[in-house]
This record gives sequence, structure tokens and C-alpha cells, in this order.
Amino acid sequence: MKRYVPPLFSLFVAAAAHAAEWVEVPAWRRHFAARRLTGTFVLFEPYENRWRVLDLARAKRGYLPASTFKIANALIGIETGAIAGEDEVFRWDGTAKPVDAWEADHTLASGMRESVVWMFQEVARRIGKARMREWLDRFDYGNRDLAGGIDQFWLRGALRISAVQQVEFLRKLAEGRLPVGPRARRLVRDALVVERGEGWVLRGKTGTARGDADAVAWWVGWVERDGRPAAYFALNHAPGEGGSRQDRLAVARAILREAGVL
Repeated sequence: MKRYVPPLFSLFVAAAAHAAEWVEVPAWRRHFAARRLTGTFVLFEPYENRWRVLDLARAKRGYLPASTFKIANALIGIETGAIAGEDEVFRWDGTAKPVDAWEADHTLASGMRESVVWMFQEVARRIGKARMREWLDRFDYGNRDLAGGIDQFWLRGALRISAVQQVEFLRKLAEGRLPVGPRARRLVRDALVVERGEGWVLRGKTGTARGDADAVAWWVGWVERDGRPAAYFALNHAPGEGGSRQDRLAVARAILREAGVL
């Protein structure tokens, strides 16, 4: 009896049969310069089995994941029951927060969209150190270092991840290669939707860490076409350069358009 092999799985098996191509693209630097930023951009195209990158040395350097860790945190939270589901409401405690949007109750979708730090700190406390360590090992997430406190290690603690590792993690999520169930995968993928168009979806997450030698601003994500991942990306730059969230998104979109992804 012939075994059915899903087309997407076949694609990745075929791609793995030969080494991925790495191409440095110094021309992308002008998009950062237009916003007075310096940084790295990593793009992986699974159909071509090709990596394109600006500043490979920076792309391989580990930084605090900051709020991009909410992706992993949410997956672990759902798998462990720390997040009951998409409709669970996390109640604001009524105290002033540094962002107006955080002064409200939130669900998984709104907490991810507004990048609500206090909510995901609560999720991490519910998970606890032992289970968090176990799951970071399962995910092979960055350097897997939890030093700094269960609700701080990704914000100002010891956890580090590179732009290349961010892309590898997103590939595992999108391709169903993380050790999580379909429910967790579906809920988190849905919470990461940034924009939809005819036949395509852009999913992503920003993050910013300050006050540290490894301070960084991130935007990571992937683009799907006709229901399949067409490209994965990770951008980071030093936040001390003064760039806003809108600046980093504009840089990434300009590069993605130039690369033929958007």
C-alpha cells in the first residue's frame, strides 16, 4: 500500500536533501539607512531553500528576545494549561501601566496584538521555572537560559536568541515541527496575524529590550501564500538609534517587497 505524503512535507524533505544557499545582500542596508538605523535582516525562502541576509555576523549574534518570546510563551502556556484558551480573560489589576492599551483586560489575541507584558508575565509565573526550562529545551529556543527570574528572563535576564535562530524557530512552528499540539499551534498562529490579502497572510511579532548592552528592537514573522509558508524573516536593530516601531516595520516591508515576498 502506498503511503500518502503531504505535498508540503515533500517540499521540505526535498529541500533538506541539499544544503541551503546563503546569499548576502548588502543593498538592503539602504532601507535601514533611510530610517537612520543599522541592523540585520534575515530572509529564508523554503521553496528555493535559500537564505538571504544583511550583516551575517549580527544575524548570528544572540540578543534578548523581548516580546518576540510571547510566541514561545503562549505555546507553552496553552500546552501546560497556563492559558485556558483563546477566550480566557486576563484581568487588569487597575494599576497604571506604561502603555495605555495595557490598562484593560486581555485575551490571547489582544494580549499578543498589544504586546501586553504584564499578561505574559502572569502566564510565565503560572508555567513555573521547571516546566518553562523543560519546554525551552524541547523547543531548543536560543541559549535556553532562564537566569533573571521567571517573569523577567526574556526581558532583562539571560535569555538570548539570534535572528537566524528566530527564523529557525518560526519555521518549526509554521511547519508543525514543534512538539506542541494542533490546538496550540492554531491559536498562536491566529494571534500572530498582522495583515491579510487575497491569497496571502502576514504573521509577525515585534519586541524591544532596553537598558542593556544587548538592547535590541525586533520584528520577526513569516508570509504565507495559498496557505503555505513562502518566506520567513527576522529583523533587528539597536533601539538606541531612535527608530520607532513604525520605522522597523517600514524597513522590513520595503525589503520584503524588494525580495518579491510582498
